[in-house]
Amino acid sequence: MILKLYDRATLSGFYNEHLDMFGYDERSLGWIEGTQEARFEALTAIADLNDSSVLDVGCGFGDLYGYLLKKGIKVNYTGVDINPGFIRIAESLHPDACFIICDFEDEPIEGDFDWAFESGMFNLKISDNDAFIKNSLRKMYRLCNKGLAADFLNLSAYNIFGHMHLQDPVRLYDFCRTLSGNVRIRQDYKPTEFCVYIYKD
Repeated sequence: MILKLYDRATLSGFYNEHLDMFGYDERSLGWIEGTQEARFEALTAIADLNDSSVLDVGCGFGDLYGYLLKKGIKVNYTGVDINPGFIRIAESLHPDACFIICDFEDEPIEGDFDWAFESGMFNLKISDNDAFIKNSLRKMYRLCNKGLAADFLNLSAYNIFGHMHLQDPVRLYDFCRTLSGNVRIRQDYKPTEFCVYIYKD
């Protein structure tokens, strides 16, 4: 419990500092400017999402919802994030969407969701990234009816400051196969990232 509290404080400190510095900007989420659209394109290629219900875990500013709207994809969207500052901005940008402030790993989420998405939530190094990723993916899988997509930094990504978690796609694939027999890894959209699709059996 002490480690988890320390981790939450670490995450809050990182994102609050960046939010104070950059405001509504990809850099507040720890991303390099101009990289978000390629990531969203890969994640949402999991299936035809039109007229589906979507859970966005670690939603930040709700930019995934904005991306879907821009593409003309109509969804019933719910975004979840632990950071109140992000959620306040998300609600102002997208008043027609549902946003929830909570710790996804530990707090209950109510709703009926076809698809679950994660983009960037697993990238900062904490005391036990492996447990955090597995717990979160298990919960996302339980909550979705059709499947989930999640994005990761791969082992070739730059980690200059040592605060990023780099994920082995082979190890992740092996874990995801314990959830479902229908798993796909995509490594074709950014040289430093990959995403996983996990479909409900």
